[in-house]
Amino acid sequence: MDKKQNAEKVPVFVPKQSKDDNSLFVSVNGKRILIQKGKTVMVEPMFAEVINNSMKQSELNEEYITEKASK
Repeated sequence: MDKKQNAEKVPVFVPKQSKDDNSLFVSVNGKRILIQKGKTVMVEPMFAEVINNSMKQSELNEEYITEKASK
C-alpha cells in the first residue's frame, strides 16, 4: 500500500462482543470491507463514519432500554 492510500485512511476500533466475535462486515455504496474486531484498523473515512454512527446508535439504544427498564 502506498503512502497516499494510507494517508486517506483513518483508524477505527470495534470491540469484540464475545470470544468468537472476530470480524465486522461493512458496506457503503456498493463497496464492502471485512474488518477485524478487537484491533485498531485503518479504513476509508466513509467506512469509519458508518461504524462510528452504528456504535453511537447502539450506545443510545442501550441507554434507552436501561431508562425504560428502570421505570
